[in-house]
Amino acid sequence: MTPMPRAIVLAFEGVLAPADVLADTLEPRAREELGPFLEQRADDPLVKRTLADLRAYAGRELDEAELRVRIDTWMRAGQDISPLRQLQGLIWTEVLEQGGLRPELDADTVAALTRLARADIALFSFGATPVTTQREWLRRGPDRNFEARLAGFFDTRLGGRRDAGSFGRLVAETGLQADEVLVLSPDRRQLDAARQGWLRTARPAPEPDAGRADPDGEPHPALSLNALAERWGTAA
Repeated sequence: MTPMPRAIVLAFEGVLAPADVLADTLEPRAREELGPFLEQRADDPLVKRTLADLRAYAGRELDEAELRVRIDTWMRAGQDISPLRQLQGLIWTEVLEQGGLRPELDADTVAALTRLARADIALFSFGATPVTTQREWLRRGPDRNFEARLAGFFDTRLGGRRDAGSFGRLVAETGLQADEVLVLSPDRRQLDAARQGWLRTARPAPEPDAGRADPDGEPHPALSLNALAERWGTAA
């Protein structure tokens, strides 16, 4: 039998939030709120520092109007630029705090992950969505205590989600060995990167597909959260 992992890394986009949450929900809202947010927070030191980082990333000095155009272009392209994600995160966190977004997290997902956490499996979230927004998303969801059950959160400051080096750094942060960590994500390129770093991998499967055999040579088995909870979690 496959040994129980000591940690499970959950793709924020795809497990803890819808896979298309960035493109369909968060990024459009950030573009909508960008102008008012920058006007209201113009003197905020964190906003100033983030804008300075974006100017440095652009490689040349941009005036305020040019920078806004460049930021909007990067947002529309869905760029995983760390200071851009941090700026978006400031906007999203404010919107969440004001009740402008209503996150949803399936009750079965919460129950299965809670069983795994109670079995002393450390749960981590890794996504392009900034850590502050990941945390606030879970706090504002149906189970406000669920965020506290996760052992840690990671975002693009660790590196790209499809970069094997990012998973190596993630493992180092946990203090575990790579083969003690399971990565659960619907994104095959993320899983391929994790496998290059010697982590274990799996794709989340809906319940009707949970018992189907994987094709020969499939490196990332399909496992439902309930199947993981039945295998390694505490009793419901």
